[in-house]
Amino acid sequence: MKKQFNLINLFAMAFLLTTLSCKKDDEGPASNPISIQDLDVAIDENPTNGQTIGTVPTEGDATPSFSITSQTPTGALSINSSTGELTVSNAVLFDFETNPIITATIAVVGAENTATVTIGLNDLNEIGVQDLTAAIDENPTNGQSVGMVQVDGDGPFNFSIDSQTPAGALSIDNSSGELTVADANLFDFETNPTITGTIAVVGAESMATVTINLNDLDEISVEDLTLSLDENPTDGQVVGTIQVDGTGTLSFSITSQTPAGALHIDAGTGQLTVADPTLFDFETNPVITADISVDNSVETATAMATINLEDVDEITVQDLITDIDENPMNGHIVGTIQASASGSLTYTITYQSAAGALTIDQNTGELSVADETLFDHETNPNMFAVVSVDNSVYSINVNATINLNNINEIGDFNYGGVIFWLDPATNNSSGLVCAVSDQSNSIGASWGSNTPTIGNVATAIGTGQANTNAILAVHTQGTNAAKLCNSYTANGYSDWYLPSKDELNEMFVNKSIIQTTSAANGGANFKNYAYWTSSEHATDPTRALNQFFNFGSQNSNQKAAIFHVRAIRTFTDF
Repeated sequence: MKKQFNLINLFAMAFLLTTLSCKKDDEGPASNPISIQDLDVAIDENPTNGQTIGTVPTEGDATPSFSITSQTPTGALSINSSTGELTVSNAVLFDFETNPIITATIAVVGAENTATVTIGLNDLNEIGVQDLTAAIDENPTNGQSVGMVQVDGDGPFNFSIDSQTPAGALSIDNSSGELTVADANLFDFETNPTITGTIAVVGAESMATVTINLNDLDEISVEDLTLSLDENPTDGQVVGTIQVDGTGTLSFSITSQTPAGALHIDAGTGQLTVADPTLFDFETNPVITADISVDNSVETATAMATINLEDVDEITVQDLITDIDENPMNGHIVGTIQASASGSLTYTITYQSAAGALTIDQNTGELSVADETLFDHETNPNMFAVVSVDNSVYSINVNATINLNNINEIGDFNYGGVIFWLDPATNNSSGLVCAVSDQSNSIGASWGSNTPTIGNVATAIGTGQANTNAILAVHTQGTNAAKLCNSYTANGYSDWYLPSKDELNEMFVNKSIIQTTSAANGGANFKNYAYWTSSEHATDPTRALNQFFNFGSQNSNQKAAIFHVRAIRTFTDF
């Protein structure tokens, strides 16, 4: 019974609580409606999308829910439905020149009114950039100006290339907007007839489009030259020719080469030839290169010439330089060309001066005299020959130089006068020289007075000096033949004397030779009359010996007689 009572009490309490709760819900909250206010702001034109403009103000306790019921222009604004924050939805519409005022009507759920939003745009100094279209010739140079991007507005400006096709073709000056060629290789009409780009200017509403139309030119197409060549070519040997496609008059030039000076090019044909054969040596320069410029007065093209040298079985040779005495005999060995190489060598004279002077043994390289008459120091002091040495694979030239030693000869102008006698005992190293002209006037001079006796009766070659000294010791007064000779000075020599009988006769024997040399050296011919000797008559001391130079007879005359005088001196070269 007690248990049942407790259950009845529990049901009663539950009913009472339910009834009280329902009554309270039916009464509802206290009334406090939302109020929304207008928003009036000013911002700069050309904002960015998403930029905050302001927040629509409200009053009331409830949580508001915002929406835009209308706006002019359409789509300009967005609103946060929870906070009422207004942001830029389409920045393009925020342009003072088009829409100086942006308006909108804002509603809030549960609000008794709507709010009007008014946004006044501030007019800014805007930048307008113009498209650029230009036409230039293809194949410009790097750095060449293409054009200037034009901008409306107040500077300074900052330019940049946003994009370009082909990439890397253009460069722009950040401050001036001048476009220049960055990669001239891309400005090829056949590959890229049009170069395009998009230029950005900081602060500008839009970008500029650049269009460069290339003019097709009469171009030169040139091929690189690569070839192989045996080392050690000859001077002027043709190497190859630069091949070119193009019209107009072509001009070829070498702008650089390695090694320098190796090659020469024909300016009109492009033919390359050897300029310095010594540089075409495989061991030193296995590869010869050159940069070739080809110009048709409109365009310039370049080509690379590469000459790969082939190593050949070379011949090692030495130039021959030797000295020999002049006047050798035919067949006299001059010297031997020294050469070494694998295989048999053949020697040939390809050039010589004097022509025909030398002959060579083709198997040994031994040079010998072919024409002895040419080996005269006075005519050909030096002999020169070019000898080709060949091993049937390769040939090389070697020089032979033969210097002729001047040997004293009758008729030579030396030692102050003309040599007319040579001492065979000294191998022509000493002898006698006569003056190139007479020491007496055109009339002549006396030998001396008829008395006293001198005692110098010597007549042989080599006695004239002693005879003259003896005459001078006695005949101290006046002028005579011996004094004229003794006082004579010529070409730095002052030891002249009057010749003895045999000495004067040697002069007569070589009269024509002496006269030829004398005439060539400012002298004069002998007179066709008698000349004094320094020899006294052997038995008649009043007389002295003389010789006629017209027919050569030797006579004696009174010492006071007047005859011609020609001085001599003794020379030695040792």
